[in-house]
Amino acid sequence: MWRMDLDLGLVANFLVLVEEMHYGRAAMRLHMNSSALTKRIQRLERQLGVPLVERDSTGVLAVTSAGRQFAIAAVPLIAQANAALESARAKPARYTLRVGMPVGGGAMLGHFDMTRIAREVRRSFPEIRLVLQEIPFPALTRCLPEHRIDVLWDTAPVHHPAVDSFPLPITSARIGVVAARHPLADAGTMNVEDFSEQPILYNPAAADDEWMKQFWLGDVRPRREARLVEVDADDITPVLRQLGDGTAVMVGVAEYAPRLLGSRLRAVTLTGAAPVVFHVACRRTDRRGAVRALLEAFQAVGPRHFL
Repeated sequence: MWRMDLDLGLVANFLVLVEEMHYGRAAMRLHMNSSALTKRIQRLERQLGVPLVERDSTGVLAVTSAGRQFAIAAVPLIAQANAALESARAKPARYTLRVGMPVGGGAMLGHFDMTRIAREVRRSFPEIRLVLQEIPFPALTRCLPEHRIDVLWDTAPVHHPAVDSFPLPITSARIGVVAARHPLADAGTMNVEDFSEQPILYNPAAADDEWMKQFWLGDVRPRREARLVEVDADDITPVLRQLGDGTAVMVGVAEYAPRLLGSRLRAVTLTGAAPVVFHVACRRTDRRGAVRALLEAFQAVGPRHFL
């Protein structure tokens, strides 16, 4: 039977390199020298059998298409591995808290050190266990009232009378994403008002309209002036597939760029666009101490802004 021995330590190093996009800076974060990091990435490439990065003499790198796809899958893999390690070392859990995130949200997990958050919660509730659960786009509003999860973190507040949402001190820039053959593929940077004149992909089934509003630039011009192209999607994959035909554009969160953009897609920096603010939410009637401790741990994350 075929099997692959994948060193998760190497995978974690690669994700830091993708975040920094520079061997020197990544090596400093990992407390090693650039040569050692280079050898570890090369070792990972041998394990996978594909090139992940391209490097030049200055240490500045480009992530290959295979590297971007691997990063998408690797972020939740490392998060789950860390959670499994914490669970193995912890006392038997008295009960579990389910933390929801949008399907594909693993690309943003790096902004929330879930291992540290879990450690903070266990200071007061040592027998708690945190489980990450992906939520399809259409279920983001109702997953808490329906008791599918206990806490949700997302790029917008939940608008439901049974739910309380709290803004986090973390924001992200919005970017435009277009097909490689689109006329704006080489634009690089443009004003958000000009970009809003393009046909923009819109998922009418995704959560509520307030959640989608920031992704069809509803804060830039009235809905009656928007040129919205409907796409039916539970996650980001069918959205990107339709985007690739070049008939419409989309707006996304900036940190997806190095992981989602390949030969078929290009990013456009949007000037004048308000940033996305991350939120955490729970049921309004949920007064459990562990839930409150988890909300406080999320809110204790230091202010950060991702470009």
